[in-house]
Amino acid sequence: MATNGSTPWLIKVLAGLLILLGLFAGAGSLLLWGQGFLFAFPAEIPLASPMADFFINFPLSVLAGIGLWGMRKYGYVTAQIVAGFYLYASMLIFVDMFQGRLPAGPEIWGPQAFAVLIALVLIFYLWPQKEKFI
Repeated sequence: MATNGSTPWLIKVLAGLLILLGLFAGAGSLLLWGQGFLFAFPAEIPLASPMADFFINFPLSVLAGIGLWGMRKYGYVTAQIVAGFYLYASMLIFVDMFQGRLPAGPEIWGPQAFAVLIALVLIFYLWPQKEKFI
């Protein structure tokens, strides 16, 4: 655990994952933007997902990761918000998948299951640690 203000290794791992996932969300959204999808997207591609990734997931995940790495209170709070966003967005994608609007392949459910796992760890591991954040 943390000694003398150091960051526990699991919190560093979570912080790194949040930064990495946030950067992937931002880069993926910009790739769609570069293809013109955010302005003239094909009918089969929902616009909400890349826009939510770019304007919500990307900045909040990176901010949460930076804050967690430094054991800052804003990192803890932002990580809880990100966990809620990951759960909500993943459930939307699972519902679309089960209703047949998305293919049911591992390339769809795999990343979402990983996001749910990260969200649960963020919630249940960080909750008892909340007093350590300054």
